[in-house]
Amino acid sequence: MATIASNQLAIYAVDSGLTAAMIIIDQSTEPTTSEVTAAGVANNEKFLWVDGGTFKGVYSSDGSAVSETTIATTDLLAAATSTTLDASIAVNEISARNGSGGATNYIASGVFSWNFSLDGLVDLTAASGSPVTLLDMTRDKKYVVVKFVTDVNDGSNNVEYAGQALVESCSVTGGVDDIATYSATFRGFGELYKLA
Repeated sequence: MATIASNQLAIYAVDSGLTAAMIIIDQSTEPTTSEVTAAGVANNEKFLWVDGGTFKGVYSSDGSAVSETTIATTDLLAAATSTTLDASIAVNEISARNGSGGATNYIASGVFSWNFSLDGLVDLTAASGSPVTLLDMTRDKKYVVVKFVTDVNDGSNNVEYAGQALVESCSVTGGVDDIATYSATFRGFGELYKLA
């Protein structure tokens, strides 16, 4: 059995710059400029490329070329002390008479939902990923692309999940002679993709 140390979990966030969800292009080959335009992506607007349930990346187009927006180490949400990925399916239960005076329960899967959350230490010197960045994304109601990574060290046991989200809540807390902390929750929008 493989175990994952908690210090090898990480959440990255890329600001889409949009107050609406990004367009998703779902196809097996990297989208061309004409395909991006046909999908309704505006010039210099970010979009997601997925292949079925596999996340391929965040891209943008300037009308003449399509380029990938790298989810870089600078997008790591800094000084996180705990990270969580929650995924759930609503289970719908129905009881029906079974014809012999009793009842049988049936279940069916409902809506899939997911969210990321993290707690961390405030590091205002971080170029990005600081609580100030998160508060600004929350205030501006911007969609972000979040990526949950299980192994940030050597990548040998790496599993990654990504999707679009809104910052549902963000708080910064501090007391006298205390270490300032922050927490944030990202509410998932649409599918949660596994990275290839």
